[in-house]
Amino acid sequence: MKREIEKRIDLARQFAKRLAEEKVSREEGEVRAPGKELPLQELYDDIEVNLPRVCWEPAGQEEWEVFRKRYLSKGRGRRLVLRYSAVAACVVAALTVALWLYFPTQKQVKPLMIVPVASNLPTISVSDKEYVLDSAGIDCLQRQNEVAVKQKGKELTYATDTGAVEEPVWHTIRVPRQAEFSLVLGDGSHVRMNTNTVLRYRVPFTGSTREVWIEGEAYFEVVPDNTRPFVVHFADNSVTVLGTQFNISCYNEQPSRTTLVSGSVCLSDSRDSVVLLPGQEGVIATGDKGIRVQEADVDVNTAWLNDRFYFKERSLFEIMRALSDWYDVTVRFNDRDLGSMLFSVETKRYEDIDSVLEILENTKKICFVKKDDVIEVRRNE
Repeated sequence: MKREIEKRIDLARQFAKRLAEEKVSREEGEVRAPGKELPLQELYDDIEVNLPRVCWEPAGQEEWEVFRKRYLSKGRGRRLVLRYSAVAACVVAALTVALWLYFPTQKQVKPLMIVPVASNLPTISVSDKEYVLDSAGIDCLQRQNEVAVKQKGKELTYATDTGAVEEPVWHTIRVPRQAEFSLVLGDGSHVRMNTNTVLRYRVPFTGSTREVWIEGEAYFEVVPDNTRPFVVHFADNSVTVLGTQFNISCYNEQPSRTTLVSGSVCLSDSRDSVVLLPGQEGVIATGDKGIRVQEADVDVNTAWLNDRFYFKERSLFEIMRALSDWYDVTVRFNDRDLGSMLFSVETKRYEDIDSVLEILENTKKICFVKKDDVIEVRRNE
């Protein structure tokens, strides 16, 4: 993560420096020899396409000090050419402010205490402490929070809600890349979470509803309760059910898809509400006017439950996002237009990523260049 941040900062600084140099050159009437032109557009495109793909995971105090000394300290004995260009100053200033807000500082009042976590094991956060979801972490969770849970394999089960009046506590489960996890809530509802997913909920459920918040993807099997609807919140949207089975996919930068397998649900956004029937999906995308209801290919949308990738006429950007999450790699496009190309792919998720890339390359439309954990997508010339 730190290497990616430093790489992008250096890229932004180059961009700013070249903007300034270009301005000075114009003012002084300098003419550059052929082949010496500044590739500003190429540099800008690289920043625009690749910067959002950085995994912004929390950094420790030591990393912050390194960052502060390297990029924020003054008096480094160099005269900045940024004074020649307000635009260039804005580039570095915006990036610096963003990273300043991102990194934790010494003034944090209540830091999150973290039990040592294995590389790709899910975690649960309770009362400002985070526990890895293995036997040791669960024992620690139960001792410190008096939470009645048990774990078997990749599934965590809460004790059945007793209905007693208790002060609810927020629980948050984070499923990292290359992982999956299942959860049985206190009401008996079952939630299976896909890779790179966050689920928040109160324990126990109180009041007239059972509510959870999700980022990522999960399959829900909700226990019927006519007196307490089950509500799933994602972004500014929600799904309200009494008892049913459905899949929600709501990853960042992707259209959200609510796929109904059985029963009925009410899907709502900030402007509209629709009732879905079994076999239908509700799609909410940036730029759409309201919720788009269409027939769903349930096998495609729930293939991950059977450890398979199944993409049917999906954009390359969406496909590569899924591969990036599952195989924990960084994906870059050398041409942004490639992301809108549509492909169909079906394969096992536990195969090596090379086998998936080979299927895509066999279309003769694109090719991939791999270096360490970075995959670059190129148009096949």
